Amino acid sequence: MDLAGLSQLQTEAVNPRTAQIDQLSTLEMCRLINEEDHRVAPSVTACLPDIVAAIDALTPRVRNGGRVIYVGAGTSGRLGILDASEIPPTFAAPPSQFVGLIAGGDAAIRRAQEGAEDSVAAGEADMEALNLNPGLDSVIGIAASGRTPYVLGCLACAKKIGCLTIGVVCASPSAIGTSGTVDFLIAPLPGPEVVTGSTRLKAGTATKLVLNMLSTGTMIRTGKTYGNLMVDLVASNLELEQRSRNILRRLSARCAGMTDAELDTLLARCKRKVKLALLVAETDPVEHCEERLASAGGVLANALETSLAKDVQSPAKDRQYVLCIDGGGTKCAAVIADLEGSVVGRGTTGPCNLTDGNSVGEVVQTLITATKDALSTIPSSECHLQSLFKSVWIGLAGIDRKNFRESLLPKICVLFGLTEEEIRLTNDVDLLAAAASPHQDCSSPVVVIAGTGSVAMRYNRSDDGNEYSRVARSGGWGHILGDEGGGYAIGLEAIKYTLAFEEAVLKRLGCVNCGPKQIDLVSEILVQQHKQMIKSRIAGVAEVLSLNGQDDTASDIVGRQIDYLASRTVGRLLDPTCAGYVPTEHTGLIFSGSISNNQPYQDQFLHVLTKKGARFGYIESVSDAGLLGVNRLISS
Repeated sequence: MDLAGLSQLQTEAVNPRTAQIDQLSTLEMCRLINEEDHRVAPSVTACLPDIVAAIDALTPRVRNGGRVIYVGAGTSGRLGILDASEIPPTFAAPPSQFVGLIAGGDAAIRRAQEGAEDSVAAGEADMEALNLNPGLDSVIGIAASGRTPYVLGCLACAKKIGCLTIGVVCASPSAIGTSGTVDFLIAPLPGPEVVTGSTRLKAGTATKLVLNMLSTGTMIRTGKTYGNLMVDLVASNLELEQRSRNILRRLSARCAGMTDAELDTLLARCKRKVKLALLVAETDPVEHCEERLASAGGVLANALETSLAKDVQSPAKDRQYVLCIDGGGTKCAAVIADLEGSVVGRGTTGPCNLTDGNSVGEVVQTLITATKDALSTIPSSECHLQSLFKSVWIGLAGIDRKNFRESLLPKICVLFGLTEEEIRLTNDVDLLAAAASPHQDCSSPVVVIAGTGSVAMRYNRSDDGNEYSRVARSGGWGHILGDEGGGYAIGLEAIKYTLAFEEAVLKRLGCVNCGPKQIDLVSEILVQQHKQMIKSRIAGVAEVLSLNGQDDTASDIVGRQIDYLASRTVGRLLDPTCAGYVPTEHTGLIFSGSISNNQPYQDQFLHVLTKKGARFGYIESVSDAGLLGVNRLISS
């Protein structure tokens, strides 16, 4: 991205919540900053599958002595250096194994070196000077904006020779993400900064959380801890000496009764290494224990014949809830229920539709935000996402598009600690087919959604009568291609009418230069708005429904849209030649969506279908798809 496009970067976005921060009291200012900081952790949660994959790739390289090189400029470079410098004393890693580089050299750690970050060649030169080993070494490129030339140069050089490469950015899409030079991209999106463009704030915090997890997770995987204790530390100062004694007493019954002097003697025999001292105290002489640790890959748990620290708690395994998320073009709603069917939490966040250009990472973040919101009523001590839910059903708009489900499902499994068999990841329409279960006399429901968009689908009941499978679809191709009868289509037609009417009136009044007026109205809708916001705003114009029956123009607009949805979109599914056709007297009609649940709209829609000769076995209106989903999970 060139500098002319800098203002378009997500890290340069203006935060409307802090627009008046300079006018607030100091207390209000600090509260607002704190509120913004609370948005950081959920943005990292959405990246967990990518972080997991990166840790699993780093671990064998680090275990075999490979180096991890952090590269960045400014705040990003300093955060990389901080993480690299903390690993040796914490986990007894060789100081040369974790290396932090910053654009402009060590002088840039304390004082900004203007222009240093703008050189791709400088990044390449710094990599070449390290004599990288492609089979062992790894490079982590850090850039909040995702475009820093120095970092791009480092990653390109490392990737060219075959090193493992990881990108940590706070923007999506990004130049690093599209460069083809990273094996793993971790892109938390914490949102606009409190002070516009000051990425040392939320972006810096998100970056530190990611780096902490990458390095700590890799150290844990290589055996640097036993439980959550740093058993691989070396007692090199007074504080670490006391921590070493504490760990020995906590984990070993034999060490529990020793004096400080006796523990110090044991540590001295074991070269001040706590992990070796634990093994020696419990089992064999030093020489044998060194060999045993080496053959166990340095993992103490694998070297011990019996487990220590039996009182160390692990995450709860008692999965006592089910979760259903209804993700649509207007909002994403989560419902959590216990196994008795009582709803214990609800959460709502913004739109969640893969077809609107949201990346898989952004969709995961939205799902997690909705879930966290629903968990707000559950004690925090119970909120372990990976051990909380017995089963999960996510009905997501747009999931049927090519490769979307395959990309998203593994990430959902990691987030909730479930297998693919324990997660239902379906179209949001499929959620509503569960409303057909009580109507055993009808073998087929037609589900119609009219919200921001519209779609209709027919389902047929399985032979065992427990499930419904989709057999035909009509509409639902997205607002760009139509979705007649939905809020966006109604709002768009209303806006077009308003623009044409305004132009006609101005011309009638003799105003030849009527263009600016029209442009002003369009600008109010389109200027500086994210496409998802534009879509929602246009759909919001469907409030003309409230005028239906009172205003002739509104009635005409709504009437045309309803007629199309009923006669053509739904009509295709009622045609005897349609796949899975069942006569209407044995077919149920299930409604849902913010528009279709409007009573005048629904009455007119049914009137059109009745005129076409449709006589349904039953009609259901569903306003809470999430509740429907959790009840189905519990009963199945």
